[in-house]
Amino acid sequence: MKTISLSQARNNLVKLIAQAKAEPIVIEGDEKHSAVLISTAQFEKFLDAQEELEDIAAIEQAMRDSEPSIPWETVKKDLGI
Repeated sequence: MKTISLSQARNNLVKLIAQAKAEPIVIEGDEKHSAVLISTAQFEKFLDAQEELEDIAAIEQAMRDSEPSIPWETVKKDLGI
């Protein structure tokens, strides 16, 4: 992963956006202003992975729920599906 200063990022933003398609770029400023520049494709992969993890956590939580559940066939019958 390439690391550059905030001032370098300001001066070369268009070039860095193109480079971020190949690898993430760490932009170091002061402690409050650090960032990572990534491609939109990588960002979408991260979002997909986050959603997958949230779904897994929801399933695990539902499986720990001690309340009685309604069988899927009953739900479909009640909804007329």
